Amino acid sequence: MSFRAAIERTRRVLIWALCLLLGVPAAMASAEEQLVVVTENYPPYEMNPPVNDLRGFDYEVVVEAFSRMGFQADIRFLPWKRALNEARQGRAAGILTCAYDDERAKYILFSEPISSFTEGLYVRRDHAGPDIQALKDVVGQPVASMAGYESLKNLKDIGADPVEVRTTDAGLLMLRAGRFDYLMAGKETTDFLIREKALQDEFRFLPLQTENFYFCFSRAYPGVEDLVTKFNRSLAEMRSDGTYDAIHAKYR
Repeated sequence: MSFRAAIERTRRVLIWALCLLLGVPAAMASAEEQLVVVTENYPPYEMNPPVNDLRGFDYEVVVEAFSRMGFQADIRFLPWKRALNEARQGRAAGILTCAYDDERAKYILFSEPISSFTEGLYVRRDHAGPDIQALKDVVGQPVASMAGYESLKNLKDIGADPVEVRTTDAGLLMLRAGRFDYLMAGKETTDFLIREKALQDEFRFLPLQTENFYFCFSRAYPGVEDLVTKFNRSLAEMRSDGTYDAIHAKYR
């Protein structure tokens, strides 16, 4: 941890402790208080740079939820593995957006679901390989997924030998070039990239399952339990008053 990061962490701890002593909710400590949030470019959930002035629906939901709590979300785009490490070390309040897994739960507290994703396999349009009905059917096939993603771990867990690619963009290019026959990825973000690159005629998608996405709070972040409780409350309010649906409507 850098000296500056250590000072910032100490400052947050002192503010949190003072709030506890005075009986003041941590989120009310300062109207200008910022929470560092780490993420990667993962359209249409969060996008850097913005696309048509849109930052991503999870991005907007999280910014609004923290604003209702009295915080400004300082969202920083990083490579995924680095983002995970920032949360693990408590240098960020949490990660936007991530899926659940048991290993991650050792250093993450998961919010209520903020969105969902459809996981499956992309193949070339003319691919005539085996009929994939379940994830286990891909064992023994040339398959790939992105470094640090839960999908890559899932492939390894079932005994596959996946190629590890750096980004979804790179994975699509490698799939198109025949470097492997299956790319395991989330439909929502991958379809967005395919449309942006006008590659709709190049690939087919084989759906496997739908799962939730969460805001992933760092267990090492001071006062995190209070943050999770208030975040979930804000999220419920947004769903109730129509704000959540209004944000998502802009992306349809």
